[in-house]
Amino acid sequence: MKDRTATQATGSATTREAPLVMEPSHPDDGADVPAGTTARGATIPDSLALRVDQMFPTLTPAEIGRLRRFGTIKTWQPGALLFESGKAGPGMIILLRGRVAVTRKNALSRDTPIIEHTTGQFMAEVGQLSGRPALVDARALDGVEALLIDPPSLRALVIAEAELGERVMRALILRRVGLIETGAGGPVLIGAPGNADLMRLQGFLSRNGHPYTVIDPATDPAAGEIMKLHAPRPAELPLVVCPDGTVMKCPAEQELARRLGMYPALSPEHVYDVAIVGAGPAGLASAVYAASEGLSVLVLDARVVGGQAGASSRIENYLGFPTGISGQALAGRAFVQAQKFGADVAVPVAVTRIDCTTSPLGLYLDCGTRLCAQTVVIASGASYRHPAIPGLSRYEGRGVYARESRESRALADTRTRSGQKHGTIPR
Repeated sequence: MKDRTATQATGSATTREAPLVMEPSHPDDGADVPAGTTARGATIPDSLALRVDQMFPTLTPAEIGRLRRFGTIKTWQPGALLFESGKAGPGMIILLRGRVAVTRKNALSRDTPIIEHTTGQFMAEVGQLSGRPALVDARALDGVEALLIDPPSLRALVIAEAELGERVMRALILRRVGLIETGAGGPVLIGAPGNADLMRLQGFLSRNGHPYTVIDPATDPAAGEIMKLHAPRPAELPLVVCPDGTVMKCPAEQELARRLGMYPALSPEHVYDVAIVGAGPAGLASAVYAASEGLSVLVLDARVVGGQAGASSRIENYLGFPTGISGQALAGRAFVQAQKFGADVAVPVAVTRIDCTTSPLGLYLDCGTRLCAQTVVIASGASYRHPAIPGLSRYEGRGVYARESRESRALADTRTRSGQKHGTIPR
């Protein structure tokens, strides 16, 4: 795949990359409502204000009747939590009676309203396809009766009910986009703009489609108080305040992923039909094809969803996208599609060894776990050539990007023939 990659370093610690989960390519059909608090009472980002009816559709009694076979009826008393940020999500909840307030916590743990759901509306976002932790809180305002559809049944619903499934999937994706843009339900990163480890964690969360918020302790009093309380050394920055209140000091990606519940439950006793090593375009395509045939599928990647292709700002020669598509958008669509069919995706997890002498095959992970699979697909991809610049490895993955064009290659060849040396990075 040919790609064009960004040519400059990220300018600000608060700059967001395009969200991993991208908006579906449907025309806008929402009412023309102002940004912020909409005519439906929902508080959403300005960029999604015209799509409020797609984000929060109301199902008719006939449509709810078609979905009853996928769930069970449950009731909640006034004031009860239907689900809570940071805890395992129950799936999708369709209101049959009552009202539910959905809120998100900001960096100071104060509740900010998102929407008040009423009869016929449903609560879920794309993470509930795989039962990941909820990113928002939902509390019953009065007695609530609802249809609860657990994650496996939700995946069955979006496949079996074509028209309704499309509307539900569109709403789930748009809701995750809104959460990413507001940072709702995600960790708070506290550090100075330009800090290398801050940018490392931002890139990890962005490319895995997880919300987060960045606060500069030099300008935010609340962040300053947290810094005083935990007194981190320079090497311990940034601080990461997780939704459950845990404060981590400059964590590795694996540590942060485990704390945020980004890993599926991996059982050594379970035998997967297919295990795929590598979550780039080829690995995700394999996952979609295998899972859509009803196979039990696990995808493992040592870094992020999308692999190296996910870092490309534009891929021009990928089949089906004549105007091109960013690597992150391509990876995001494939990731959601794999979740739709029930594939488990574990990132970042490295496979250190594959034992081919046993049946089923054994996969040894860097966390010490041994998993079993009938078939293993190795889609680990290729490694790009790196410029021969001393000290370059210290800057990789820390907001520094490079692009080799025909012009730069020709200039390098000219300099080589004339005896000129390439540049060096100061030590």
